[in-house]
Amino acid sequence: MKNLFVLVLFFYTASGYSQNIGEQPAKTPNNAKPATKTVKKSMYDPKAVKYSGSIRSAKKPASTSTGKSKAPATYPTQNPETKNIVYQYLDTTYPNSENHFPISGNAGIGTNLPQAALEIRRNAGDTRKKNVLLQLSNEWSPNGQNEPSIMFSNGDISSLDNVSYWTIGARVSGDKTLNTPQTFKISHKPVGSNVEQEYFSVDSYQGRVKIGDVNTNVDGYKLYVEQGILTEKVKVAVKNSDDWFDHVLKQDYKLIPLSELDKYIKTNHHLPDVPTTEEVMKDGLDLGKMNGLLLKKVEELTRYIIDIKNDLDQTKKELEATKKLVDKENK
Repeated sequence: MKNLFVLVLFFYTASGYSQNIGEQPAKTPNNAKPATKTVKKSMYDPKAVKYSGSIRSAKKPASTSTGKSKAPATYPTQNPETKNIVYQYLDTTYPNSENHFPISGNAGIGTNLPQAALEIRRNAGDTRKKNVLLQLSNEWSPNGQNEPSIMFSNGDISSLDNVSYWTIGARVSGDKTLNTPQTFKISHKPVGSNVEQEYFSVDSYQGRVKIGDVNTNVDGYKLYVEQGILTEKVKVAVKNSDDWFDHVLKQDYKLIPLSELDKYIKTNHHLPDVPTTEEVMKDGLDLGKMNGLLLKKVEELTRYIIDIKNDLDQTKKELEATKKLVDKENK
């Protein structure tokens, strides 16, 4: 069977129908047998197998619904003089094309009318799934940062010291050298420095947010900020009603006698319930609870003042009554 196929191929080739890719058959009159044409040797590889099938020609695309046909497709030279050729244009003139890659202007993926240098567009899709338009990934390495990123650079390549850039990246998996957590971060490399500084990050451990160079190995918090926060307004939510002390003003609330309070202060050097300096330096300050404690002390102080005022008023009445008795006896 194999020998029969080789024999048929030999007679077919000898009959003059063999031709190179890109080479058109000679024109002949209607119903006439095509003329035999000499087969040229391949200019790239003389020993290469020559194509002997039919030649596809560039056809005009189908007309649109408006009746106007689109511009014909552009094809590269079929027999280039050199082998290493990079074509500068990806054809998107077909009616069903979703993408647009011109030699100049905006490029579009999923759109033929891109509004930016590169626009990627897809349908919104299912409400239960993310509409992923761009995915960055890299192979995992036990000693690498495993951090696919996007860089915004000033483009200066004359010297590393002159390069300035911002990066937005995600450490998608930790490494086995530094044991870094999975983290989304924004970093900056300034001019004159070879060190990239991490300014903002969100790690995968309970979604902790870090701004600046600050220790985040403290549980129970979500935001860690270096230096300070300047804002026009801060609102602290009180999680538990027990942290607010309106009950101090109720009649059944028992105040510590002033004599005992005086003794406590002389011994401990701070008010009851108020954290010491050592505790604040170690654990920090809870603004919500501290404001609640300050309110409690203000309310207790108010109660002390009211009680003292009542005692003074009572003493004043007793003094006036005593004075009247003394004046009556002296008359």
